[in-house]
Amino acid sequence: MARIPDIELERLKCEVSLERLAEACGVKLERRGADLFGLCPFHEDREPSLVITPEKNLWHCLGACQAGGSVIDWVMKAEGVSFRHAVELLRADLPSLAAGSSSSPPVKTSTVRKLPGLVDADADDQALLRQVVDYYHATLKESPEALAYLQSRGLVDGEMIDRFQLGFANRTLGYRLPAKNRAEGAAIRGRLQELGILRKSGHEHLRGSLVIPLFGEDGRVVQMYGRKITAGLRKGTPSHLYLPGPQRGVWNARALAASREIILCESLMDALTFWCAGLRHVTTAYGTNGLTDDHWEAFRRHGTERRRGA
Repeated sequence: MARIPDIELERLKCEVSLERLAEACGVKLERRGADLFGLCPFHEDREPSLVITPEKNLWHCLGACQAGGSVIDWVMKAEGVSFRHAVELLRADLPSLAAGSSSSPPVKTSTVRKLPGLVDADADDQALLRQVVDYYHATLKESPEALAYLQSRGLVDGEMIDRFQLGFANRTLGYRLPAKNRAEGAAIRGRLQELGILRKSGHEHLRGSLVIPLFGEDGRVVQMYGRKITAGLRKGTPSHLYLPGPQRGVWNARALAASREIILCESLMDALTFWCAGLRHVTTAYGTNGLTDDHWEAFRRHGTERRRGA
């Protein structure tokens, strides 16, 4: 699992006001010296047992629940979510973190917004795939770790990211879906499992991966490739993944229409490297034996005369 940078966690703990989070939950606070006291919202509290120390931005319950911690712990308790989900909720409400900026002034928030929904319940399968591609694409642009991975591979062209709709599956897709114990949430998750986006476990199939969508020449999403960006993966974990089903589509098909001579790479990452180096007449197979019927049909249709292996 991709690790949340410590600097982001520390900024959240410092810059999101715990006092305002408590007030947003309806807690009335009374100052006693350096601390704030109020009724704890996490248990039946008749005498103020919640203590907030604004200077440290920490809280603690002296009563029945004995809970406490930072703003992250507050959101986990108040919303009933995991640590990572709480961080995503807070990041969504703190634009300076979502953008990966370290120069923005502190932002004090009064509440934590629910993350906006990802998909429309009545979207057809193609629209659903497109919405996932768009979400992963937006996530990549806000992910310092994914952008750092691209830079480490020499892939630093912003035009490349947009043209090929590169994305990052950072395990937050499920947070943007209706709850799985609701009919709508169960239905959408079921469809995403059928499409291969989610596994039966509910986890994202391409989680932790740079995502490169593959399109048919009509612009429809026909496949997605994932490349894990984290080193030291558990033994047996594949670094390269596709959605279940056949490999389809021709990457950078417009190059075939523009040039009779094509550089044919073995992998998508190699092809991106050529493209960033200015050799735009490039496409790729999907592994050593990954030339598909879609490739041969595209070569024939566009009159490709020469293919140079790379």
